[in-house]
Amino acid sequence: DGMGHGWWSPIAHSFCLDMLAMGLVFVEIGALNASFYGYYRLKLAAQRDRLAELAEMLKRNNEELDRLELANRRTSQFMAHDFKTSLGCVAGFATQLLKRPELQEDHEVAGALVCIRRQANVMMGNVVDLLEFSRVREGRQPRMKPTSVAELLEEVVSDFSLPAHTERITLGGNYGSCPRLVADPRLLRRVLCNLVSNAIKHNGPDTRVQLDAQVAASRKEILFSCCDDGAGIPRELLPSIFTVFTTTGDSRSESTGLGLAFCKTVVEAHGGRIRCENLQRGARFLFVIPLREEHDNDE
Repeated sequence: DGMGHGWWSPIAHSFCLDMLAMGLVFVEIGALNASFYGYYRLKLAAQRDRLAELAEMLKRNNEELDRLELANRRTSQFMAHDFKTSLGCVAGFATQLLKRPELQEDHEVAGALVCIRRQANVMMGNVVDLLEFSRVREGRQPRMKPTSVAELLEEVVSDFSLPAHTERITLGGNYGSCPRLVADPRLLRRVLCNLVSNAIKHNGPDTRVQLDAQVAASRKEILFSCCDDGAGIPRELLPSIFTVFTTTGDSRSESTGLGLAFCKTVVEAHGGRIRCENLQRGARFLFVIPLREEHDNDE
């Protein structure tokens, strides 16, 4: 531009009058940028306020859902307690009637009473599962105490001591060497009873079930197993077998889909894990319970 070539020359030239038009262009560009920035800043502030309102609304809705769920669980517990009492009366009266000689001679009546008692006991088991499942889900800690694995398994087998079950339910050869567990024996007993009951209900009359337990390879857990030689679990159900209300769809089983969900909840409340797998013939349920020192007793 014919001016000097010092470092200050371009700076001095930018203040000349002929640079005014370019300066105005840059001022307008800056003003537009400031306007857009201010607009989006206000828009973001409005969105932030809206998100805060939605978050508060979501919090209130979650609190209301928690309250309704708690009320629903409590109502279910009260109803289950009432059902349990009524079903106990039905099963008890049926048993008493079956003891009468005149009714025993009437095979049709005796058969109906046996059916009534059996169905009352099945429903009683479902009600107990519902009660225990609800209690554990509410976060109630298991009543831990030193527990003999051998006695636990033997008690479960004795629960199925009817002639039809005597030869079908057996114990393996490893459980006798297991150390004592610190666990809730009542809940673990129900877990094992549910596994055995499921194996019997979902398979044919000749199905055999075997319970066993052993110290896991890590030496820190007891591994329980329940194996049967039945038809196995449908492959499509394996991923969701422990989900509430999942059933095989077998009309013979009279299953509510609570038993295995209850088993999973109890095992996890003990700090363990449970899984199921199909064998070449039948199915196998496995769960582990951590070994803990007896002085860690929470009872």
